[in-house]
Amino acid sequence: MVIGTHHGKFHADEVFAVAILKQFYPDAKVIRSRDEQILSHCDIVVDVGRGKYDHHSTDKVYRDNGIPYASAGLIWRDFGHECVDRLDTGADADKVVQIIDERLIQAIDAIDNGVDLARDARIKGISELIASFNPPWNSDLDEDEAFHEAVQFATSILNNSLRAEIGRIAAIDIVKEAFTKRDRKEILELTSFCPWSETLFDLDQDQSVLYVVFPDRHGQYRIQVVPKALGSFEARKPLPASWAGKEETELNQLIGVDDAVFCHPARFIAGARSRDTILKMADLAIQSE
Repeated sequence: MVIGTHHGKFHADEVFAVAILKQFYPDAKVIRSRDEQILSHCDIVVDVGRGKYDHHSTDKVYRDNGIPYASAGLIWRDFGHECVDRLDTGADADKVVQIIDERLIQAIDAIDNGVDLARDARIKGISELIASFNPPWNSDLDEDEAFHEAVQFATSILNNSLRAEIGRIAAIDIVKEAFTKRDRKEILELTSFCPWSETLFDLDQDQSVLYVVFPDRHGQYRIQVVPKALGSFEARKPLPASWAGKEETELNQLIGVDDAVFCHPARFIAGARSRDTILKMADLAIQSE
């Protein structure tokens, strides 16, 4: 398998397109050129050559939401299902492919097509991070080597995104069951940690859940606030102000227990060594001013 793309400065869209294809063809040779004769001998060509996976034309393919496809999106559209299926997790491939497109690929495609996304320009996104792999103007670093380093970076991002979304979908039923079985409407207790925020916001239409409690991976327990909105740092009800930044002895004296561990200074999460204590902390937080 020989994959062709353009030489010169590389961008996130062709880097991700190659990273996706490398899932199926890990030993594929990548040729970076704009020479039509050279590209004609490649098995698949992305982001150059005016072919199926080149988006540099006036008749772009658009998604229903108006964001045009770039090479990453075009490759994901055609190979995403296979990418999910090869993980053999039993997840709904259609759903995972759609989510990865919405949360990762679309931003890459939009930026490469010159579509302005509302975000803080000072914060580097995926496209800027990929661009940073390009050798500086005053460097003699090899451009092709830099490209392959960028592909490895993109591969890690893609695989991590896939695992995260498949895990989130697998946790939906766990969160639903915990929501149904609540002893107190303000507390969602999970039997094990799992992604809960999006599912909870879908279920909790009256915003009654204030805290989520769960065991962590180290045998202790955590209480976490529920934000007012997805992605927000503002809690529906923060943990008590008197707990902020307290640890061990000082926190135990405030609460009246002997195994509380900490409360974050920002009052969004706290920990204890036992389930009884973490539930007591939840009760006290509900009652606090």
